[in-house]
Amino acid sequence: MNNGEDTVLHLPSYADRYTDIPRLIRLKFIAQVCPQLSVPALELALNHVKTTYNVKLYDELYKTLCVEVGRKNPTQPKGKERRAIDGNEASTSSGRGRAVVPYDFYWVEDNTMEATLMLQELDAELNFKKSNSGSSYVRRILEEIGDHYEKSGNLQMAVKFYARARPYSTSSENVINMFRNLIRVSIYMDNWWHVLTYIDEAKQYAYGFENLALEVPGRLSCAAGLAHMGLKIYKSAAQYFLNTPFGRYDYDKIVAPEDVTLYAGLCALATFDRDSLQLHAINSEAFKPFFQLSPKMWNILAKFYANEFDSCMSLLREIEDHVRLDVYLSPHVNVLYDMIMGRMTKKRNREVMTESLKKHQLK
Repeated sequence: MNNGEDTVLHLPSYADRYTDIPRLIRLKFIAQVCPQLSVPALELALNHVKTTYNVKLYDELYKTLCVEVGRKNPTQPKGKERRAIDGNEASTSSGRGRAVVPYDFYWVEDNTMEATLMLQELDAELNFKKSNSGSSYVRRILEEIGDHYEKSGNLQMAVKFYARARPYSTSSENVINMFRNLIRVSIYMDNWWHVLTYIDEAKQYAYGFENLALEVPGRLSCAAGLAHMGLKIYKSAAQYFLNTPFGRYDYDKIVAPEDVTLYAGLCALATFDRDSLQLHAINSEAFKPFFQLSPKMWNILAKFYANEFDSCMSLLREIEDHVRLDVYLSPHVNVLYDMIMGRMTKKRNREVMTESLKKHQLK
């Protein structure tokens, strides 16, 4: 990657595709891999983290921001930079010679106290409900405690309480919602085998109910694709992404529709044979709405299918910086691009051999 020097990405618009933890995960990753966008990404993340109870992440982002600002302003007095890192000042700009804002001690103190009191109230309510109320009330409190831990950044505890809701579920929707919670948090933790396990369990459960059997597999298809891509099982990932129903899938605030298009396109391009690429991707009516959001990806697939490899490679290079900013796709870009280029080379060599044979036969 070119260290972001030519990267064009409107961060606020990009960040608005996502909510809560997904937004923070993506902004934090962009700050790590793209020096040009590191300060604005950290600023957006710092503002957004204040909608949560995650004081630990606030401190981490704040200190990282101070370091980045200090690196981009080497003439800044060391004493002033030290005060910033210790918790008094930080940049509010893109990095060079701009104003600073104070560390928000009041938010940290109030937020910590509020989170502690909230958890104490939920624990007390849980104990009361267990003794005096039915299962549905207990399940609701367990989910609220899971939500609280998730909002606080304690994902292990969130998983624990979401899972504890199962015995108190009084409907099939309750059970499926429990699996959705577990899948979501497992995605945040990059626990891809856990994601697939919970998806399989959710599907097995859903098959016992006619309405859920039709709905649940499709809604979880994107999560399954993400997990398979995370495990480098790219062909299965492509199949799941391409089977994702537009506008009717879970976790669209973790993986936006534009992301689904990129993930599906690159994984399919690297692994599908010619007929599958045409049938399940290029000519897919079901996936067409995704391509309409990202037409360049459709053009890449079409150029590859038409053996216009130079044009295809040129388009792939155009999107390379962008895909390297994607927290879930970035670890696989080198492998996927190598696989795609390898396929192009084989096809070219085959064409050369075929042409050579034709000329030999004519002689």
